[in-house]
Amino acid sequence: MTGSPTQAPGVDRAEDRRRELRETISAITLDLVLERGLDAVTVDEIARAANVSRRTFFNYFPSKAAACIPDAFPPDREAVRLFLTDRSVPTLAALARLLWLQVSRARQETPLFNRFHDMWRREPGVRTEVHAILARTEDELATLVARREGREPGSVEAATVAAASIAIVRVAVEQWRTDESPTLLEDRIRESFDAITRATEVTGR
Repeated sequence: MTGSPTQAPGVDRAEDRRRELRETISAITLDLVLERGLDAVTVDEIARAANVSRRTFFNYFPSKAAACIPDAFPPDREAVRLFLTDRSVPTLAALARLLWLQVSRARQETPLFNRFHDMWRREPGVRTEVHAILARTEDELATLVARREGREPGSVEAATVAAASIAIVRVAVEQWRTDESPTLLEDRIRESFDAITRATEVTGR
């Protein structure tokens, strides 16, 4: 996540070090899981390989499954600004664009992303952690929707739109996980949102 303009250089450097260590732990976890399988790898082994303590591992990740999953949220400031200010599209379409941008950015900037796809196809047990991350993301999206529409945080309208969006993303993620084609996750997300748009147009006639 990009540091705020008011942060001191020391804060930025500390955040960079945290991000680098998080990426190192994640890469090592993914290496071990791809080599031996999720159930055969322990947190202690991951911590030793990453030269960190078990406690440090859990400071960064709630589980070894979570350590295999690349970060794709929170969104960067420009993506948020676009979502909040561009009223040329409906909120659901703006959310589709926000999520597309975030996943595309994560894939391009995170070397682990494609390797995660390979691992997840072999390890369906990671699904629980993926859906837990999506549930946390839903809360983030509800907050953004409320801001965009000038509603109270936690409003039923914002919560409903965010929940619908995450349900759409879940379908896209499952399609991508089992996909034999080279279709990208962000394109699966766009296809899923487009399917909802087409269905809504048909039923609205």
